[in-house]
Amino acid sequence: MTERRARAIGTSTAAERGVRGMTAFGSALAERDGLRLTVEIKGFNNRVLDVRLRLPPEVASSEPELRRLLQERLVRGRVEATATLLAAGDGEGRLEIRDAIAAQYVEAARRLARRHRLGASFPAASLLSMPGVVQVTGDEAADPAVAIGLLRDAFAAALDAFDTGRRAEGTRLSADLRGRLDAMERDVAVIAQDTAREPDRLAARLRERLAPLLQDAAIDPARLAQEVALLADKVDISEELVRLGGYLEQARGLLEGRESPAGKMLDFVMQEMNRESNTIASKAEALPICQAALRLRSAVETIREQVQNLE
Repeated sequence: MTERRARAIGTSTAAERGVRGMTAFGSALAERDGLRLTVEIKGFNNRVLDVRLRLPPEVASSEPELRRLLQERLVRGRVEATATLLAAGDGEGRLEIRDAIAAQYVEAARRLARRHRLGASFPAASLLSMPGVVQVTGDEAADPAVAIGLLRDAFAAALDAFDTGRRAEGTRLSADLRGRLDAMERDVAVIAQDTAREPDRLAARLRERLAPLLQDAAIDPARLAQEVALLADKVDISEELVRLGGYLEQARGLLEGRESPAGKMLDFVMQEMNRESNTIASKAEALPICQAALRLRSAVETIREQVQNLE
């Protein structure tokens, strides 16, 4: 009976939407008909999606298919996927140098050097790393159809394991961000509480300033209320508080996976929260409000750095 199996190193599950990180690793192995193919997928932070594939010549025709599979799952991040084809059994293979391809690289480097007046040296290590120069095979040539089947099996398992790692990182980051959002909500509550007392503080401050000027004259309550209302309007931050509350709710929704991907949108939300915090800090006169606004700004900056790790 023909042996066929695909084994993921790590837990493999079907793709599901939610908050994901970009740093992860997935690996899988598939074997059949005396061939063994391994796939490794590594992910790193990146502002856009950058897919890099390294495939054996026997399965190079599958590159568009694999690239499409990655693009269906990923939105941003740098992803490096490497497939290695070996003979099954003891795992030993044969290293082959394709001299004709290597010579073409060397000649191309020389032409560029002459054209642009550059140094023509081409280190051997760099030459060996060029696509198609080195091939690791078993004792017999691999059947491309079998190799492609193995690639599909191993790649699917590795991609599931890779996605599991991304979800795990997303879960860890989400827990940290939720804690920071909790602290921000407490500061917004402090600001709202102190803002409610602001008219009384303004009235007391205005009376204190007017007392030496008016001496024994009575202060007209209606005129005082009018002046207090004018001052309160200048330092009113009720609109900023409403917007902050909305942004906090939106950020929580993003972390719960209501919209995906969350990273770019969270970055935008934090940018807007920073704007509102700056406005509050510039308007506020009461020390507790200023302090809470500064804490908000600090938390926003920390969160903006953290969400760069989210897809």
